[in-house]
Amino acid sequence: QLLLAAYPLIFFYLVACVLVALSQRVQQIARGWRLFMLALGLIVFDQVLKTIVTSFVPYQASCPIIGQWLHVAHMRNYEGSWITSSFGIARTSIVDYIQWAGVIFILSFTIPGHRYYIATHRQSLWADVAFLGVFAACASWLLDMTFRGYVVDFINLPGLVTADFKDILVTLSAAAFFVESLDNPEISWRWQGWRKESAALIQLLKNLYRFFINQEHKP
Repeated sequence: QLLLAAYPLIFFYLVACVLVALSQRVQQIARGWRLFMLALGLIVFDQVLKTIVTSFVPYQASCPIIGQWLHVAHMRNYEGSWITSSFGIARTSIVDYIQWAGVIFILSFTIPGHRYYIATHRQSLWADVAFLGVFAACASWLLDMTFRGYVVDFINLPGLVTADFKDILVTLSAAAFFVESLDNPEISWRWQGWRKESAALIQLLKNLYRFFINQEHKP
């Protein structure tokens, strides 16, 4: 199980190497509506994979791809989250409300937040990766829970975990977010006290509001 747990790290390491090499040559994946279309492509890709799996793999069954290392499975996560299912959190109306509210808030904030960052800070490949992962993952979750009532997990590491393409996107976007925060010299994680941090947060919200208002009034 220890070897099996380390096995996915090879995949993420190779992806990281590709992104690092790419970040040294380009500062963005795509611009404007092309980046949004790429995000839609990731959403469609995830949903097509799930449709194929649910059509050809029986429920709670799995098909080996690489021996005991990787299987294609058909599992259903009715809790809608790996965290809730792993820790045995029962699906209640409060839990559902928190999940739906959180996902909708993140999804609605992703596009304007990305536009604000690249307009006021810098254009960065890592910012694009973080945007793509978060937007596609949240949208895919909404589609699953709206039309299926559960999340289809199909990437099975036997005896360890069963995930989906959305989980990979979330992992990559979280990593890209931290890389960008460490790589950008304008961003500091140093704690400056409650007063300064509160004032900085309020100023950030004001700047966001002004930016969005100016964007709306642009011809």
